[in-house]
Amino acid sequence: MLNVRAKSRDDGIAGRRAVIGSVAVIVLAVYLCTLAPDLSWSHWGADGGDLVSAAVTGRLPHPPGFPWYMALAQLAIRLPWGTPAWRLNLLSAVMAAATSVVLAELLLRRGRPPATALVGALSLAFAPLLWSQALITEVYTTAAFFGALTLMTALERPHTRLGIFVGGVIWGLGMAVHPTLIFLVPLWWGIRGRWLPVLVCGVMVGLLPYVLMTLLGIWPQPWGDLRAFAGWWEYVTARLYWGYAFALPLGQWPRRLLAWAVLLVKQFTPVGVLLLLAGLRFSPGQEERLALRTGVAFGAASLYAIGYNTIDSLVYLTPFLALTALWVAEGLAWLVKLSGRQHLVWWGLVLPLAALLWHWNALDLHQDWTAQQWWEAVLSQTPEAAVLVTAEDAHTFALWYAQEALGLRPDVTVVDRDLWAQPAYREYLVQQTGQVVDDFHALGGGGVVCFAGATGVRCP
Repeated sequence: MLNVRAKSRDDGIAGRRAVIGSVAVIVLAVYLCTLAPDLSWSHWGADGGDLVSAAVTGRLPHPPGFPWYMALAQLAIRLPWGTPAWRLNLLSAVMAAATSVVLAELLLRRGRPPATALVGALSLAFAPLLWSQALITEVYTTAAFFGALTLMTALERPHTRLGIFVGGVIWGLGMAVHPTLIFLVPLWWGIRGRWLPVLVCGVMVGLLPYVLMTLLGIWPQPWGDLRAFAGWWEYVTARLYWGYAFALPLGQWPRRLLAWAVLLVKQFTPVGVLLLLAGLRFSPGQEERLALRTGVAFGAASLYAIGYNTIDSLVYLTPFLALTALWVAEGLAWLVKLSGRQHLVWWGLVLPLAALLWHWNALDLHQDWTAQQWWEAVLSQTPEAAVLVTAEDAHTFALWYAQEALGLRPDVTVVDRDLWAQPAYREYLVQQTGQVVDDFHALGGGGVVCFAGATGVRCP
């Protein structure tokens, strides 16, 4: 009898390892085949140039700073392969793959069969929103990884001070990657009494990277001055972007809600969404409260993304996709149990396979050189020692990347027209150029002032 139990346990461990290993290998292989070769503007990746430049130079990126992501980026940027942007693209791919592995582990811990865990993890990995962010330099897949870890920790509800504290630290670090992970608070409903202060202490420890940002770099910096509390608070709360939050005009809400619904269907296919709804609807007993907590968390994040008045706001849902993929797998498990046919679970693999084939061409970036071709053309057309004025984030950040990460055309002074209104940015340019001026047209000391646009450079 003991030998039978030992063999069963060994088989279980082998099956768990096989699932985890399969998810990691398959997902990373797909991501590496479709990874952008350098800086990319695709998939809402305009901020990538700022993030890479900040990692190379050691200064801060745009608010709120994403300090824990930047700490990981500082390690990834030291890899010996590829360009600086490719290294941070790789970081995004690894974190997205790790997110899928965490979901597989969570499903296995919940007693789901290995095949169900495999379907759930691959469905998450090939959801186009997560996949798209895994191929470029952005913070969202790292946020998704810590979101999935928070989900697993919160659902397991450790009943020791250390376990609750570690869960709080993980959640806090997630918010130090992207503050929207605050919407995961419903996952912790039910934490009361002596456990709540322990959780709060853990979160505060996880948020410490925001405090440590004041030690980074030499001041002034483009995005703010963190040496005073007022400047630090304005930066970490992203005061610069408050005007976008819940600012979508009411007349545009129906269209954005429709876009949200279409986006959800695209993530898991129509059949996958039906399984998701079934998993939520037919959750037995204690699972109903779990369905409620995850549903409220995803709903809160969705309201924020829908109401944020930018065209790319739905990308904010990326860190929360694990909450929905969990219920796709649970819906599949319910269907298999209802039918009594265990082999049906393998048909579930059609869902991630369909997503893989459906979205491959649209997401594949392995030949995406658009950003590089743009900055090479612009810098080749710009006269020596000119002031080059930009009017779009993508253009500004691409030129920062070309200059600061690749060392191209250091004689050119890049000026972002919109950032010029910020005192910290003007102070930064004073330090860079050694010139104190009231108008950026005078930065060139009477030299050439050119304007960069989508089609090239114009020098009046």
